[in-house]
Amino acid sequence: MLLFINEIYLSLNFIIKHLIMKKIILLLFVGVLATVSANAQAEIGIKGGVNFPSIMGDNINGIRYRTAFNIGLVAEIETSPSTSVQPEIMYSGQGFHYNGGTFIGPDGLITLAEDNYKFDYLNIPLVFKYYFSEGASFEVGPQVGFLLSAKTDDGSEKGFVNLKDNLTTASFDFIVGFGYKFDNGFNLNARYIGGLTNVWKGYVKNPPPGYWYYDYGKRNSVFQLTLGYYFN
Repeated sequence: MLLFINEIYLSLNFIIKHLIMKKIILLLFVGVLATVSANAQAEIGIKGGVNFPSIMGDNINGIRYRTAFNIGLVAEIETSPSTSVQPEIMYSGQGFHYNGGTFIGPDGLITLAEDNYKFDYLNIPLVFKYYFSEGASFEVGPQVGFLLSAKTDDGSEKGFVNLKDNLTTASFDFIVGFGYKFDNGFNLNARYIGGLTNVWKGYVKNPPPGYWYYDYGKRNSVFQLTLGYYFN
């Protein structure tokens, strides 16, 4: 009975956090649209680069980053001589690498092989930029990521295992980073993306006998490097 009540509490808490985060991001995007209407000075561009994703949380023993890539579209909207807002839409390869090991699960001792967990997201960041020097900027902002696919591959004959049903459909994150924009339109960017919400749905095992996924940390964590170009 206590376990059932605890599951209800966790589910309600998860839903409430998502609803609050969705409202905050919606308000921020409305603010961007208002800014675009009031100020037509916007630069459109593309960007792409490399991700070093992992996962953070209560139990991250044996977990390290994997290497993936990102690519997408950006629009930088000037709000003052030293500030701008940059909405983006990005494909982002995320997940983590597990070195293998054992832990105690509900059914006793569980042994897991070395494995790559590959999560694909469509991320929509809303970045606020402050230019503290000529071309150099500090950036911060929220991001919502929509899960496109999730799978794991331990190199065995069974191949990839689909994990999408075990993960939440959206991840809400924060962004902090630095960038540099050259006069010729090229720009460099380095940022950290930290998850604010749990990516796992809960205490699940799929497919039987399968793996337990709940014990692999809780939130996305990504170091990202990109090269971009503004067309105008």
